Amino acid sequence: MAKKPDGAAAGVQRVTFTKSAADRIARAVREVEGGGRDQGPMEFGMRAGAGQSQKVFRVCKYSGSWSIGSAKTVTFKNQTATPNTVSATNLFFPITNTATDDRDCAVAKEGTAWYLIDVQFYTATAVFVTTTATATHVTDISVGATLNTSSCTVSVGRTLTTASIISVTGTVTSTFLRLEP
Repeated sequence: MAKKPDGAAAGVQRVTFTKSAADRIARAVREVEGGGRDQGPMEFGMRAGAGQSQKVFRVCKYSGSWSIGSAKTVTFKNQTATPNTVSATNLFFPITNTATDDRDCAVAKEGTAWYLIDVQFYTATAVFVTTTATATHVTDISVGATLNTSSCTVSVGRTLTTASIISVTGTVTSTFLRLEP
């Protein structure tokens, strides 16, 4: 006679199924029997939390600079229960920050270690000149007149003063990301 895990003899007891449970079991048996005989057995994998390493993503805040390869204490956002801080390692890019304000970042947990995966970027927009045109314009006009009394004529003359200007005829806008304010 079979034994229970505690060593006691297992009694023969009748097992009862509901109709829906019996239908479900029958469908599973038909599916397995209808498959190829050279296929491996059905595998169900481990349940989450049953010895399997879960990956966790969290939004946090930090302050100051953060060099590559160094660890920094980050504080979870929207979590009041303790512990609400962890030590995360920066593997990807140096962050130079002279400001003392808290910055947002994202960290992820792999196994038991936390890693920086993203930081809050600041953007700046710049306009670049792509084409220009040069034009000449009049900046001053001097008018002079002379009177000739013997011929009874008046002569009028003008002197133009010009300058060249360069005007913008084409631009392009670019956005730059930076890690510090």
